[in-house]
Amino acid sequence: MNPLTALTAEELIAWNDTTATRWHAFFSANPAALALPCDIHDAHTVAHFLQHIVAAQLRHAQRLAAIPIDDYDTVPGATPDEFLASHNRAVTLLRSLLADPTSDWAGQMEFNTLTAGRRRSSRRTLLFHAMLHGIRHYAQLATLVRQAGYTPNIPGDYLLMDAHPA
Repeated sequence: MNPLTALTAEELIAWNDTTATRWHAFFSANPAALALPCDIHDAHTVAHFLQHIVAAQLRHAQRLAAIPIDDYDTVPGATPDEFLASHNRAVTLLRSLLADPTSDWAGQMEFNTLTAGRRRSSRRTLLFHAMLHGIRHYAQLATLVRQAGYTPNIPGDYLLMDAHPA
């Protein structure tokens, strides 16, 4: 595999981190948007949906780090600051695992999911899922708040992580 054409876990985490930071700023400036109705993943409001995004991310990071996993419903994430704090906890765990040369990313692990039951996958798959899950939901979130009249002005495309005006 050519390293110049492969997206690394570090790059994916950076994209997710940049996106989460931008959403934090958006909701800090537009707190009323947190009360918008939301039907994605059984969330009733945007605030609940944000909590879902970071709860999944944090719980997967905890699984990978082999530390106790927070109960889904108790992961803070319904306010902009709670959301960013839970996101930062997850990213810190993931970055520490990536920095550890003894991490076995090909190793298999079993875990319970909220929607798909007991699963088995490589640690690498779980890592990438934790990041892509959030990116996918951030795109849904952008559509939802735009339809409610907000202009999030948050680039969701990976291209803008490294593209500059010519």
